[in-house]
Amino acid sequence: MATTPSDHLSNSIEFLMDEGPTSITSALAHRYPDGEMDTFEQLTVMKMLLCIRPPSPLIPDQILASIDAVLQHERNQKLLTHSSSIPPLTTYRSPTSKNSTAVNLSVWKGDITTLCGATAIVNAANSRMLGCFKPQHKCIDNAIHAAAGPRLRDECDVLMKAQGSEEPVGLAKVTKGYCLPAEHVIHTVGPQLGQGMKPSVADIDDLRRSYSNCLDAAEDLEPMADGSKVLVFCCISTGVFAFPQDLAANIAVESTKKWVNEHPATTITDIIFDLFLDTDFEIYSKLLSPSSLTSTPTAQNPIKTDTSLHTAAKWLAEADTLIVSAGAGLSASTGLDYTSTSLFSTQLHGYKKYGFRRLYDLFGPISWPSEQVKWGYYFHHLLMIRNWPKSEVYADLLKLTQSFKEGRVHVRTSNADGFFVKNGFAEKSMSTPQGRYEYLQCEKPCRKDAYFASAPFLDDAIPFLDPTTQELTDGSKVPKCTFCGGGLILCVRSGNAFTDIPFRKGEERWKEFRRTVLQKKEELTVILELGVGMSTVGVLRWPNEDLVGRGVGRVKLIRVGLENSGVVDWDMENAVGVKGDVGGVLKTLSDVRGVRWD
Repeated sequence: MATTPSDHLSNSIEFLMDEGPTSITSALAHRYPDGEMDTFEQLTVMKMLLCIRPPSPLIPDQILASIDAVLQHERNQKLLTHSSSIPPLTTYRSPTSKNSTAVNLSVWKGDITTLCGATAIVNAANSRMLGCFKPQHKCIDNAIHAAAGPRLRDECDVLMKAQGSEEPVGLAKVTKGYCLPAEHVIHTVGPQLGQGMKPSVADIDDLRRSYSNCLDAAEDLEPMADGSKVLVFCCISTGVFAFPQDLAANIAVESTKKWVNEHPATTITDIIFDLFLDTDFEIYSKLLSPSSLTSTPTAQNPIKTDTSLHTAAKWLAEADTLIVSAGAGLSASTGLDYTSTSLFSTQLHGYKKYGFRRLYDLFGPISWPSEQVKWGYYFHHLLMIRNWPKSEVYADLLKLTQSFKEGRVHVRTSNADGFFVKNGFAEKSMSTPQGRYEYLQCEKPCRKDAYFASAPFLDDAIPFLDPTTQELTDGSKVPKCTFCGGGLILCVRSGNAFTDIPFRKGEERWKEFRRTVLQKKEELTVILELGVGMSTVGVLRWPNEDLVGRGVGRVKLIRVGLENSGVVDWDMENAVGVKGDVGGVLKTLSDVRGVRWD
């Protein structure tokens, strides 16, 4: 009988593999010939098999219970946002009555499946109302069904069989939330347009009906235990269904206000518009509060017991020593996301004509048209890093590190951006094994000490950077090695040519710090791993796990990040994962020192 989350996960996958399509299970067997998968891979496979699985035949109760246990355990490892921490941009009430209900209207940008303290969340469904059966689709229908579990599809199937036909556009159906933090899900089918199509009058009316019928459905639900009734809307019909963002937002807000006008005694207390894109956030913010384009929580999210976040808080509060182990996810939480196409379009627009779309596209060997084109890119990249503002994310992390005694914190990062130093961290307590943009080095290299500060080269080049093409217009400003006259490259680890001399002192500090940690038998060390993915697992991730093993209970690992960056193997002792944006987790953990977390 399954007793642990890992057991439940194994049982669920075994059942789903046995009954799954041969083409899928054969492909999985080929990919994992020895059957060995880490926890993140197991979760991915389980959700993929559930996504493609029809509601019939029914999953046996024992397996359903195991899947529930897995999803509930996963939920306890996520950073959840309580609706009460989202401040209203405006309070709206019907003008038809002096005693009309005041309804708070808010906007929030985040994962709707991590919002707790919600009576219902809205799902933009398709006409079959059974969820999306394509695992590769990043739609909200998939996200909600994956987090809720198969019982949600089962209930939808019962409703649709009773109806006997596909769901019309503009109506709403209510189900339980199951493994979601929200109590209920309201499903609605909005109008679906082709890309570039202009909505018809009928499409506009259908979208209005979707919003009003969702509000009607929410009105019929019972308030939560605290008396509040919170409805969370997604952006219905935008995204893959191609309804224009501006028009959809106006319809959403106008339809909501019209409904409140017509229901002065409504029991709905809060309506939150959950948004995925920055552009949507700006549009809704302007519509609801023209004087404010920002929304920050007015209250800290509570840390619930029996969650990985609570365990993390307890360990940090008790720790004598802290190791901050930071990867690309930390920089991404400040906006420097190397996978972002919008960031690239804003900062490196001149290089889209060469087929590049993300900063990550320019990692590794590239055949540049010329040295001036190449260095136009690198200088603009360095200029972007130089001008990047200080971040509240780093301020929260700095606050946490400053609660430890002098000499009891070491920062080890694979990031080359230098943001730790920029945000006030002492370099004497750091190591950067992958290098830093602070230096350029000889591409050969011609000698061990052939490295140079990048700032003077950048300063000389700035007047000759074309603002349109972003290319370097003066060939004499292409950096050359002072010793051999050869070309220079960024001093970051990307091959055997990497010059590590500027970073050796940091490596010596790290080795000594690590040695001391293992020698202190009676003290607790916590590794706070932030946004470390799988691209260079041998630099941070695996060494962190090794240090936990060597610590024999005296070294704990807190792994924070999105997707696999926030997951530890569930069988690993003295380690927890917290799935969520690094900045949001740090905001929650920045004040945990000095508090008892029994």
